Amino acid sequence: MQTKRISVIDLGTNTFNLLVAEWSEGKHPNILHRSKYPTKIGKGGINQNKITDEAIQRAKNAFDEMNCISEEYNASEKIAFATSAIRSAANGEEFVRLIEENYQVNIEIISGEREADLIYTGTKNAVELNHEAVAILDIGGGSNEIIIANNEKVFWKKSYPLGMTRLLEMFAPSDPMTKGDITKVDEYLKEQLPDLFEALDLHNVKTLIGSSGSFDTFKQILLADGYQTNGLPESQFEIKLKDFFRLHQIFLNSSLEERKTMKGMDPARVELMVVASIFINHLVKEAGFSKLYQSSYALKEGALFEHIEKNTNKTATAVESKK
Repeated sequence: MQTKRISVIDLGTNTFNLLVAEWSEGKHPNILHRSKYPTKIGKGGINQNKITDEAIQRAKNAFDEMNCISEEYNASEKIAFATSAIRSAANGEEFVRLIEENYQVNIEIISGEREADLIYTGTKNAVELNHEAVAILDIGGGSNEIIIANNEKVFWKKSYPLGMTRLLEMFAPSDPMTKGDITKVDEYLKEQLPDLFEALDLHNVKTLIGSSGSFDTFKQILLADGYQTNGLPESQFEIKLKDFFRLHQIFLNSSLEERKTMKGMDPARVELMVVASIFINHLVKEAGFSKLYQSSYALKEGALFEHIEKNTNKTATAVESKK
């Protein structure tokens, strides 16, 4: 049975994420490598719908490294997915052509709905869902995807252009944030999200699952503080609400320099973590969530599982047609 290796790249607004996996038909994929690159592709231009020259250079530097890693692992295929900052930029397609020509990679500029579907597929493979409807949240730099689903189907999904880079550049808060800054962000979120809270109420959702990104940082900070994993699978982590609220207050009161020294803090999220925490807190309080989890799988894992399923179906169809 042939074993294949593939590189999957998530071109996020704040970070580019690389995953290299090995798989053969009928078997669970083996993830060989993960890495992330703080390209900050949306910095300085996201609210003007452009990718700056500096951001393009950071992207090229990241692709130089990712290409080397893909070659080291002998990946036979490279696929990439461009999200909010690139899809909304006037020069987004030009940027994609530049990367495709220079690095021999296929890049799909995906819609917010497609992004939500891939996030659901990734999360479903990390967290043990059942018949109960849950909310899945992916906090990005350019957009946030929210999906209401169970283990069988998606009931509701939406992509909001409320990513952390957008909010940070829109509000330009003080360091540390003042009470006035926090109130402004909270009030803006309340204006933007009424349809979400209607949907959460309609489906009686009490559990929030955060995929990757900022939720990874909450997990790493808690683990660095001696937090126990409660015997859940490695790809799933419970964040007790009391611990979330405690960390939320620490973030609100912290300066950029203080966050840089926090154990477990992801350097790529130092600037965005306070606004991300405000966003999560807003959802938890307004929706009345009683449980909060982190999923280690997100878009790139969803893209991997989708790719495997498509190829498996193609092979099955080819075998069937030969009979």
